[in-house]
Amino acid sequence: MKNKILIAVGLLLASVCASAQNYFGVTGGYNLTNMHHEMGSSDFERDPKSGFNVGASYEHRFHANGKGYPFLDACLLYSQEGYFYSDKDLKFLKIPVGVGYDFQLTRKFGLAPKVFGVLDVEMSDVSASDNNMFFAFGGGANLNIGEKFSIGIGYELRRESYGSNDDYYSWFNTFHTNLTYYIFSK
Repeated sequence: MKNKILIAVGLLLASVCASAQNYFGVTGGYNLTNMHHEMGSSDFERDPKSGFNVGASYEHRFHANGKGYPFLDACLLYSQEGYFYSDKDLKFLKIPVGVGYDFQLTRKFGLAPKVFGVLDVEMSDVSASDNNMFFAFGGGANLNIGEKFSIGIGYELRRESYGSNDDYYSWFNTFHTNLTYYIFSK
């Protein structure tokens, strides 16, 4: 019985991979981040700051059904949020992983709404005792132009906790736009 299940799962995965296309590329874009701090009974908000992001991109497109296709995408991004803490620039290594559906508007254009989760690793070593790994949620949309280009917009929300009882925390609201060029597909 166990072997039959493994064979069925293997055949299912093989059929998914056979009917899918994998795209690899580069991406870069602009970030606009707003930070809101809550420290005990007081809170304050910082002005929005600009930054950039650049990295590698991957998209797995499942078999099209005529008017669109589902997809999974992931990136490895170096992201500058635009804020400084104790004279250290806050930079992150981000790994957003998303799922969406590309609605084919015409043969060359598609609109693809998506949702994603992001693993953020702070690279600035603010304090050795801080936990520098965070998780964010977001959503957005891509405008796909042909097979090679994608213009994306999105929003992500992240909460960072500080202190022994998480009594101090910050909310990061980041709007971003990206241009992705898929170098090759397999």
